[in-house]
Amino acid sequence: MKGATAPLIAPFRPAAYTDKALRTYLQRSGKTPEQIADIMRSAVDDGQSMYTLADAMGNAGQRALVPVTRTPNDARQEVTDFLVRRQMGQPQRLANALAEGFDAPQTSDRVTRGLTQARDVEADALYTAARREAGAVNVTPVLERIDETLSPGANQVVSPRDNISYDTIEGSLARVRRMMSDGNSQVTDFNTLFRAKLDLDDMIARAEAQGAGNRAHYLTQVKREVDRALEDASPAFRNANDTFASRSRVIDSVAEGQAAKSGRVRAEDSIQQFNAMTPDQQQAFRSGYVDPIIADIESLPMGPATNRARGLTTPKYEQEFQAFAAPGRAEQLGNRIGRENRMFETSNAALGNSRTADNLGDIDDMANFDPAVLTNLLTGNWKQAALTGARQAFNAGKGLPPRVVERVGRSLVETDPNQALATLNRVRGQQVSRDQLRAMILESMLQGSNAGIARISP
Repeated sequence: MKGATAPLIAPFRPAAYTDKALRTYLQRSGKTPEQIADIMRSAVDDGQSMYTLADAMGNAGQRALVPVTRTPNDARQEVTDFLVRRQMGQPQRLANALAEGFDAPQTSDRVTRGLTQARDVEADALYTAARREAGAVNVTPVLERIDETLSPGANQVVSPRDNISYDTIEGSLARVRRMMSDGNSQVTDFNTLFRAKLDLDDMIARAEAQGAGNRAHYLTQVKREVDRALEDASPAFRNANDTFASRSRVIDSVAEGQAAKSGRVRAEDSIQQFNAMTPDQQQAFRSGYVDPIIADIESLPMGPATNRARGLTTPKYEQEFQAFAAPGRAEQLGNRIGRENRMFETSNAALGNSRTADNLGDIDDMANFDPAVLTNLLTGNWKQAALTGARQAFNAGKGLPPRVVERVGRSLVETDPNQALATLNRVRGQQVSRDQLRAMILESMLQGSNAGIARISP
C-alpha cells in the first residue's frame, strides 16, 4: 500500500497546495490569466504600478487575503505593511490623477495671478501704442449720459431740489463729470481722458467691493461711453480694449469653475456653460474646478481606513469629470479613480471590515489546502489524520494559519503583470478536479488490493 500511494503523496507539498489554492481563487474570479494580466498592465500604464493580483481578481482575491492578514504566518507582516503603505499613498495618487486629468498642475490662485499678470503686461503694451496713435477725443456723449441722471443743475455743488445734497450715485457721477468738463470747456486730449477712465475703473471696483451695486451700474454705463470716445479717437484702442476684455473673461472662468465645484450649480447647467466657452476659458475653468477638489482630498484625515476616492464617484462628479476633463483624459481619469476604490476595498477586506462569519469561512477554506490531513489519510494513518484535522479546526478558530497561507499571500500581492501571468498560467495548467483526484486514489488502492490477492492465490 505504501509503495502504491507514494506517487500520490509526492505532490502534496506547500508549493503544490499554494498552486491549488490560487487555482481555486482564479476560478472564482471568473477571469482568465490573460485578462487579469491585462488589467494589471493597464494599471501600470496609468501610473498605478502598486495594483496587485488580488486587486485584479476582484472579490475572490480580496477575500483570499483575509487568512493571510488575520492568522500568524511569515507573510502576515509583509502583506499588512504593503497594504497600509499603499493606502497611505492614496491622497497623493489621487491628487496627481486629478491634476493630470484636468491638465491643471497649478493651484487656481497661481493660475489667476499668472493670467492677470500676463493680461496687464499685454494691456500696457497695447494701450501705449493706442495712445501714440490717438487723435482728439469727443466727450460730449459721455457728458450727456451723465446729465441724464444729474440734470438739472449738473454743474452745481447742491441741486436746486430744496437744497438737498447729492446721493452717493449722483456724487460719483458729478466727480466723473468734473474730470472731463469745467462747465465751459471739455477735455479733448486722449491721455487725459484715458487717465479719467482708469480712475473710473477704480471707482467701479470700489463700489462693487462695498456692495454698492446700483452705483457700480451707473458708473459702468458712463464707462461704456468713455470707451467709445477713446475707441473713436484711436482704432488701436478698440483692439486693446477687446483684448483686455477677452483676457479678463478667461480670468473670470477660474471663479466660474470654483462655483461649479461648490455644488450650488447643477451639473447640467455647469456643463452647458463650459461647452459655450473658448478653449482658453475652458482650461481656466478646469483649474478653478479641480483645485478645491484636490484640496478637499488632501485635507481629509490620514489613515488606511479612509477612502478618499469614494467621494469622487457621485453621479454629479461622474457627469462633470466626463465633460470637464482635459481632451482625451476622461477615460483614464475614471479608470484611475476606479482602481483607487478597488485598492481600498482590498485593504479594507484584508485589514478591516471584520465580518466574523465570512472571515472564519475564508480561513477554513484556506485550511482545506493544508496537505497534512490528506497525506495522513493516504498513508493509512487515520488516527493522525483525525487529530490533525481537529487541531486545524481548533487553530483556525484561534487564528493560526495553514502552511500555505504565506505563499498564497505573497502571490496575491504580486504587482508584476508578467510574473502574475506566469503564475496563473502554471496553476491553470496543473488543474486536476476533485473527481479526478478521487479516481486516482481509488485506482491506486484497488491496484494495491489486487496485488495482495494475487500473492495469496493458489
